[in-house]
Amino acid sequence: MKNSIQGLFAVPVYFAMIENVEEIADEFRTVIDKLRFFDTPQAWGNPQKLTTQNFEDNVIDENNMEIIKKIIDENLKIFLKGLELKTQNFDYRLTSWITSNDKGEYSPVHNHLNADISGVYYYQTNGEDGNIFFVTPTLAMTNSVFSKLADNFHVKPEVGKLLLFPGWLQHGVATNTSNNNRKSLAFNIYFQ
Repeated sequence: MKNSIQGLFAVPVYFAMIENVEEIADEFRTVIDKLRFFDTPQAWGNPQKLTTQNFEDNVIDENNMEIIKKIIDENLKIFLKGLELKTQNFDYRLTSWITSNDKGEYSPVHNHLNADISGVYYYQTNGEDGNIFFVTPTLAMTNSVFSKLADNFHVKPEVGKLLLFPGWLQHGVATNTSNNNRKSLAFNIYFQ
């Protein structure tokens, strides 16, 4: 018998650097000043601002942001194809909002409940204003000899970076310790 080590139960996370960031930035600039940002509930313990209060809004469709909508759609198809899932004739519902984080703001660990896929696109960041991090879904690992393998996985924000991940995956955003305001588009995809 040949020896091998296999990583079981891998969590697929999709990373893409979008090329036409100036075109997308123009689209964001046309709507960003029209949007109303709400403080998150006090129970969350942080003053992060969002353009939604119910996570059922769709800032993309409400503001005719066709460029970013097309980019999400194209990258979603690539992600699903890489997972060997059917990518033709698929229908989904999209919800989306913009987050705004000033110095001292963060996003606590959470997941997106029943969303099939969640994502983020970084519109405005200096790269030092708070990494998104993912928490191991195998919490039992944290109390064993394998705890080193259970460390949070941090991703540095970059303008033009798009991430797609399972909606159930716990994640958060580290505190913004810079004087820069970070703005990102967050979204959920629900397959019909």
